[in-house]
Amino acid sequence: MRPGDTNLRWSQQVVRALVDAGVHHLVISPGSRSTPLVLAALQCDALQVHVIPDERSAAFFALGLGKAGAAPAAVLATSGSAPAHWYPAVIEAASAHWPLLLLSADRPPEQHACGANQTVDQARLFGTFIRGFFGMDVHAGEQVLMDSAPSITAQAVDLSRWPLPGPVHINLSFREPLLPESGLTAAPPGSTAIQIGYPQRTPAAAQLQQLAERLSGRPGMIIAGATPFSADEAQALCTLAQRLDCPLLADPLSGLRFAARDATQLICCYDTFLRDPVFCAAQVPEWVLQLGAAPVSKTLQSYLDAHAQTSLPIRVSPVGDWPDPARNSRQILHVDILPLLQSLCDIPLQAAPPEWSDAFRQAEQRVGRLFREPSSLPLEAGILAQLIRQAPAGSQVFAGNSMVIRDCDSFLNHHRKALTLHANRGASGIDGNVSTVLGMAAANEQLAIGVLGDLALYHDMNGLLAARSVKVVLVVFNNGGGAIFSYLPQSELASFEDYWLADTGLDMAAVTTLYHLSFHQVATVADFEQAFSTALAAPDSSLIEIVIDRKDSVSRHRALWSHFSEQP
Repeated sequence: MRPGDTNLRWSQQVVRALVDAGVHHLVISPGSRSTPLVLAALQCDALQVHVIPDERSAAFFALGLGKAGAAPAAVLATSGSAPAHWYPAVIEAASAHWPLLLLSADRPPEQHACGANQTVDQARLFGTFIRGFFGMDVHAGEQVLMDSAPSITAQAVDLSRWPLPGPVHINLSFREPLLPESGLTAAPPGSTAIQIGYPQRTPAAAQLQQLAERLSGRPGMIIAGATPFSADEAQALCTLAQRLDCPLLADPLSGLRFAARDATQLICCYDTFLRDPVFCAAQVPEWVLQLGAAPVSKTLQSYLDAHAQTSLPIRVSPVGDWPDPARNSRQILHVDILPLLQSLCDIPLQAAPPEWSDAFRQAEQRVGRLFREPSSLPLEAGILAQLIRQAPAGSQVFAGNSMVIRDCDSFLNHHRKALTLHANRGASGIDGNVSTVLGMAAANEQLAIGVLGDLALYHDMNGLLAARSVKVVLVVFNNGGGAIFSYLPQSELASFEDYWLADTGLDMAAVTTLYHLSFHQVATVADFEQAFSTALAAPDSSLIEIVIDRKDSVSRHRALWSHFSEQP
């Protein structure tokens, strides 16, 4: 078989195997060496192809596709430095345990280590951040090797999902000519797709009984961390919390704050009231059951760390990571969350003393009363509350790092409306936030709302190019740079504004003109209400700039925290 035909046949095998394994989206950044894979993808009706010229944006776009589509997406780039631009998204996928398939085209072996143009060592490009690497010897052209391509591809997709979800790299080297010499022949009939099953990880009976005895009748709390829980898992968490009469602290990314479920035990305003040292000293848990990723709130984490010696934290993770950033856990359970919760609910459990949960409910109510006085709150609080009121039910909302997700944690209480809140909290970077939102919108062709800071927008302006093919509303808090540093000791330095705040002075009206987005600039909640309504009704994507007075915002945040800590 001639080289060009071999390239296409290999690529057809890989593309079919990706689809058979559940990959339905491929994000392409145009290049020459990747041509055979592009041709094969365009022949596959079951694969939706997206073109994102900037490789960094493309990888985050693929990450967004995976977040909203509940299945891994693949990203494709040509040889050389092109796949290196995936690195930030690879780190995020690895840290957040999101499946992601990386397909890189490469030069043949004889062109390596000899100064050939656009040739780098791609086999070791991503170091320890990938779950696996598979190099395919397309250049060999042997039928026995070509026949193994579907199995290798299925193995790569499997490894991206289990036992520890994350990115997997497939590197295919192609010889020229890159176009098939016999024309674009159809893919030959493939073999039956490889079926893959995964075990259900359940606790042993003795371990379960021991856990139930530890929780029953004692003051403790359940932490639903920064991991999206399914509807069944969320219901089981609420049921267990009711049985134990314990507070269920719900991270904004858990999904528990947005749904029409029983919120009797749900606590959402802990980031504010746990700043009160008197409350924290009085409420000492004897156990903490933490499920999912580490919570967004540093205040909550500090409270948990302060009581780690008495609460002997129990952390639950269904994947093979070590979910203990504070390194103070006394038990780690690698089990599936739903069967664990259901099994615990089947065991007779005693409720904690009633005054235990009452203290948390009363603290929650006190914060709620403060939140009903919007004139004293930061502008961001009012904007977020209005956004949630107006967002259509079922909307997917993305919260950017760094201050935005923290404000979501602080100011978004329980809402009966069903919404989904996402964020890139694996490595908590501000790169790729725009592209992730756009990928979410492309996954299911539903509206996506992105709430970002001005620096997050600046870092991923190239990603705005994809806004022409999907519908998003971007809400940008423009507080003049890295405002989160205003809450840190660096803010007292004389060089703070130049070297930490780093205001870009970005003209967002000009940015939206460049990328053909509708633009609104507002500075009040009332003006935002009108602008957001207009943006939701518009057929195309919009950007709403919220002008934030940084010093006023910092002052109001601090006043809120101090006001609560001074309450009786």
